[in-house]
Amino acid sequence: MTTTAGRGGVEPFPLGAVTLTAGPFARAKELALQSALQLDPDRLLAPFRRESGLPTGPGYGGWEADGLDGHTLGHALSALAAHAASGSAAARARMEQILGALRECQLALGTGYIGGVPDGVALWDEIADGRVEAQTFDLDGRWAPLYNLHKTLTGLVDAVVYAGSGSARVIAEEHVRWWVRTFAALTDARVEQVLRTEPGGLTATFARWAEATGDTAAWELAQRLAVRSFLEPLAAGSDPLDGRHANAHIPLAVGYAVLARMGAPAEYGRAADTFWESVVGHRTTSIGGNSVSEHFPPRDDWSSMFTAREGPETCNTVNMVELAREMYRRSGDPAHLAYIERALSAHLLSAQHPEHGGIVYFTSHRPGHHRVSSRPEAGFWCCMGTGLEAPSRYALSVFGRAPGRIDVQVLIAARLEDDGIVVEVGTSRPFGDDAIITVTTTAPRRLALRVRVPDGVVPGCAVARVGGDTVHPSSEGWLELDREWQGRSTVEVELPPVLRWERPPGVEGWGWIVDGPRVLAERLPEPAVDPRGTDARMGHIARGALLPLADTPILAPDDLIRAERRDGGIVVLPPTSAHDEVVLEPFAALHDDRYVLSFPVASEADAGRRRAELVAEDARADALDARTLDVIAFGQQQPESDHGLALVDSESGYDEGAHWRRFRAEGAFTLQDWSATAVSLRIAWLADDVPRRIAVTLDGHLLLDRTIDPLDEPVLDFDLSAHADGRVLWALAIGGAEGTPRLTEVRMMSARLG
Repeated sequence: MTTTAGRGGVEPFPLGAVTLTAGPFARAKELALQSALQLDPDRLLAPFRRESGLPTGPGYGGWEADGLDGHTLGHALSALAAHAASGSAAARARMEQILGALRECQLALGTGYIGGVPDGVALWDEIADGRVEAQTFDLDGRWAPLYNLHKTLTGLVDAVVYAGSGSARVIAEEHVRWWVRTFAALTDARVEQVLRTEPGGLTATFARWAEATGDTAAWELAQRLAVRSFLEPLAAGSDPLDGRHANAHIPLAVGYAVLARMGAPAEYGRAADTFWESVVGHRTTSIGGNSVSEHFPPRDDWSSMFTAREGPETCNTVNMVELAREMYRRSGDPAHLAYIERALSAHLLSAQHPEHGGIVYFTSHRPGHHRVSSRPEAGFWCCMGTGLEAPSRYALSVFGRAPGRIDVQVLIAARLEDDGIVVEVGTSRPFGDDAIITVTTTAPRRLALRVRVPDGVVPGCAVARVGGDTVHPSSEGWLELDREWQGRSTVEVELPPVLRWERPPGVEGWGWIVDGPRVLAERLPEPAVDPRGTDARMGHIARGALLPLADTPILAPDDLIRAERRDGGIVVLPPTSAHDEVVLEPFAALHDDRYVLSFPVASEADAGRRRAELVAEDARADALDARTLDVIAFGQQQPESDHGLALVDSESGYDEGAHWRRFRAEGAFTLQDWSATAVSLRIAWLADDVPRRIAVTLDGHLLLDRTIDPLDEPVLDFDLSAHADGRVLWALAIGGAEGTPRLTEVRMMSARLG
């Protein structure tokens, strides 16, 4: 274990040395701090007091009362720690208030354990006794308890590392010792069995704790929790990501990168590198996001990205930024900084509402769809938690340091004060292009200042001017100013933007329009939808009607040649024979309304064929999606959790481009029909090579019991109309003797399909 910089040789400045100044990122940080301080600490602490046997009042609702109790406190603690490190007295006071209460909970139990997981103490007794029922997101009947506990542990570690809290250190030391003792009693095979359930970022957090304290037991535990079944194929150079839940695996890769930087065996670095290339090179959109309905699409088939209601998840991008920071510290490759800039500027900035601070969960890439953002004290989705945290750490990305050198890594308006030198970056990016950097010293100082030239600049036109000198980029893409600085010097950085297409790798017929640092989108005039999420189990999903894809303008590759720029980052594509005027604006400034972010692309000669493809997709959706009242997609974490799926004996997997679950005993779930118009149920599966049986019950009464032959069509519709009678909630169970087929979904329909 080492605690020095990786071979990249560049380290971030501490949060206390950097202040975000007037601009969109400073505004985002302030909104996030307000959101964190508005949370009632007693309600956040309620699950911890309950599990410690202490008197408590009510907690929050949403996911905080649905099995993931307590996860938000960990997010809030991490956010408050970063704000405290940046000088917020209010954040420090609230952080210490929460820590004091957590210490009471810890002392009440007397083991070092703390957590809000329902019946969490008993869980570890069960595991110690060998009773381990591990599903992808369920461990002995608890929803993602490792993920949940990781959030608390990370909040404690952040309070120590960022804010230097002595009280957090006491709690964390005892809590870490509990983790070490608990896992020391488990065999490696049992550890891997437990880790089948989403483990969150435990590896990264234990490694960071070891780095901060020299705790060798935590260092060894970090490697035991690395999930060998995922690490080994990545380390061998394989891409195992197709169909995997994205945010259950990105934190694992962050852990591999932290271990690699700290000197762990080479397999960790190889695994992190393979993961990075697989995600950023093959599954990342123009805004820096990834995943469809929380899962990685197949490496070579992105088609669902442009038709799905549920696009990239905000949590994923927050964690990918953390991965990029760690990768850059180890490698020094500016490509990692380029990713950070795009992710912050296009996705994370756009995912926080600039007025009320609500956070978006899914950013759909389907043309004409919309997003919803969270309401205060409602929902408590995972993305709300990461949305509290991410802005508090924006300052970590701006500057880097190496001996005799300061780097401006990402052009965000900010001020650095360090060792008698002040570096200020003035810019309106991503809504503008250029920047002015001032360097102030109290005495003459020899220093190399490097400014990274961002993507999207007209080739050969980036330039920096200071004191009559003109500097052009080096071959590595930096504007390098190595000189003696005295008094106050001004560096003018000119970055003329280039308007361009970006295309998804390996996917024909779709593209994104990018202007300098700005990913552009068209705001649509269609009737506004409710832009706020709800406290309902699926309130994070934008449920507005899907607009026809065929109504989207099909653009030609050379349309950008005729584009006109206007003030405020507006780009207008003049009318052609193929489309009317298209007005584009920065996606980061677009909130509440419907939009087109991804455009169908075809030459004029191919436009007719492309239009026919969109019409065909609309017809398919009309025949199925438009008639769907509710659907549970099996083998996928969120849809199963959203529908309260209760499991006894089952297995899940991903084959033939689809997630599935096989039931060996009854699995119970609930479908919702708020319109009370359900008339049919559709079950779909992947074919097996032997006969299988499906039995479906409603409120304990048998609806269907049928043997499925391997040659049968892998879909079954049956009539529900006799059981409807105005029913809203349908309590269903599904199973089958010797195991069902590999079921992919159960869909409730408003009209029987013919």
